[in-house]
Parts: sequence; C-alpha cells; structure tokens
Amino acid sequence: MLRLTVRTSASLLLIIASASCSDYSAVSRAPDPPDTTFEDGLWSISGTLPGIVRLAAPQLQAGGEITPATAITTSSAALTGFNGVAFDAAGTLWMTSQSDSALLAFSRNALAASGARVASTVISSVGGSLDAPSALAFDASHRLWVANTNNGTIVRFDSAQLAASGRPTPSVILSGVGHPTGLAFDAAGGLWFSQGGGHRVARYGAAQLDTSGFKLPEIVLTSEGPDIGNPIGLAFDAAGNLSIANSGQANVIAIHANHLTATASVHADVVISSSSTAPSLPLGLTFDDHGNLWVVYAEGVLTQYAHSALATSGAPVPAVRIDIKGHPFLRSAAFWPKPAGLPLN
Repeated sequence: MLRLTVRTSASLLLIIASASCSDYSAVSRAPDPPDTTFEDGLWSISGTLPGIVRLAAPQLQAGGEITPATAITTSSAALTGFNGVAFDAAGTLWMTSQSDSALLAFSRNALAASGARVASTVISSVGGSLDAPSALAFDASHRLWVANTNNGTIVRFDSAQLAASGRPTPSVILSGVGHPTGLAFDAAGGLWFSQGGGHRVARYGAAQLDTSGFKLPEIVLTSEGPDIGNPIGLAFDAAGNLSIANSGQANVIAIHANHLTATASVHADVVISSSSTAPSLPLGLTFDDHGNLWVVYAEGVLTQYAHSALATSGAPVPAVRIDIKGHPFLRSAAFWPKPAGLPLN
C-alpha cells in the first residue's frame, strides 16, 4: 500500500477562506449505493472540478498522468478551496469544506463507486465553531480535531457530536492559535499544528487538550533562518520524526524526534528541495506502510519519496510522480486502510 504529500500558500488559503459561505445542513440524504465493496487506496479532495478522488494501489505504483479510479461529486458542500481529509476508525471519510465552513462525512458504502453522493453527515458552524476549516485529525479516543484558519481556533468534536448532522458546539475550543493550517498527533497524544503565513510549528500536550481556553502551547519551534516558512501539512513517521510541507520555501523538511522535546529555534535536520520533476507548492504529507513519504501539491500532483531518500538533504527525483488528470487544487491526502505503526494524523 502507498501514501502521499503536498504543500500550498497560506495567503492563498486565507483568500479562499474568505469566500462567502452557504448553508448545506438542510440537504436531505440520499441512500448510499447498494454496492458495499469499499476500495482501498489514497483519497484526496479536489477544489477544481470539486469532488473526492481515489487513486488505486496500481495507479500509485505506475505514476504518470492518471484519471482517478474513483471520482465522487456532492451537492452537500461547495468543496472549493483547500480541503482536509481524514478517515475515522470505521473507514468513514471526513473532510473539511473550507469555502462554506462545514464538515462532511461519507460512509464506506458511499465511497464504493464513482458518482454523485450526498454526505451521510454534515456538521455546520455555530458561533464560529467552524471558520474556513483547513485541516482535521482524529485522536486515540476517536474525537475529531479541526483547525479553523480564519478565526485562529482549534476545536474538538466528540464521537456523539459526529453521529448526526447538525450544529453542535465543540467540546473543546483552543483559541489564539493564529492561522492554523495543519494538524498531526504524535505518538504520545500531543497535538501539533502549523502556523500558516509564519515561521513556527507548535505542540499542545495531551493534558492541555481536555479543556477550552487561550493556552500557550507546551512546545513552540521557530526558525530564525529559512528552515520553517509558511508551514502547511504535517506528518510523523514511525520513528517520531516530524515532516513539514514548507510552502513558503518550496520544500519539505524533517525535524528529528530528539529536536521536538522543548521550545527552541531550530534548523531542519533534512531538507528535501523541489527537483525539476516536482512542482513547487507542497501542501500535504502522509507516510505509507513502508516509510515512504507522499507529498500533495496544490498543482494537482502527488509525489512519492522513497524512505531511503529521506535520510539526507538534497533534491532527489521522486520515485513516483502522479498528475491527477483534471483535478488540481489539492490540499491533503489520506490512505485507507490507515498505515500501521504510525502516530495518528
């Protein structure tokens, strides 16, 4: 099984996020298709020809210009802008719809084949609970965390709040975060977020995630030089090293686990620069079962860097490059089944 990564501009995220929002919560739900076969692969959200797309494992191995194996459209949200995607433990696909400030869920049955689908669950904003959401991640207790790019909050929805469509008030609201654009959990249950338009990533410890409020992160990593610049996507590998889609520097960097333990000004341990065969706007990252890093680019490109190429800095040629035909404007990607042995993200 394979995995992917990408990067994008924070200023562009904010421009898109300011678009007017529509209320889709009243859309009635259509039945899922009868086919209950759920396909494995890598899933992403396209903001151009808006929809959900899947690349099958053979496509991920072959590379080239590819028409997605599955393409799903929906009337439940606009899906324009840069949208995050994540799977829960049951294989339900959850996604942010940045342009209309909503969360959507699609059941496994709804993902079985291409076509038009209505979301099984739509969570709409109440009092700014969702404000241009751009990233999401599940914790070990199956609670969903969402980064709101516009109003500078990270919010938590518990499982019961996600069981049906509505406008629930988040169980936890962390405020004063700036413009969060990426989320990832580490193996200890700490929640890391990237600061779009800035030069830092930060971590809330597990104990800080139980209650709402304005809280200083437990760890803040900044960069005096060009190492961290407009960070977007975040992903941890099996060894606890943090990879960052560094859209401001047109590269992907890694900070090793031993440099993630305390607030500091840091330098990247590994810098993967764009080569002539990779585009320049990485937004999202994810690891596969073999430790290969997949990068999602705003231009609608996915690249895979082999695990062996991640040990030292350079401009390696991607082991795989995929141009998703007709579907640029990508922000993130997620594999199902989830890769084994990795922290939650």
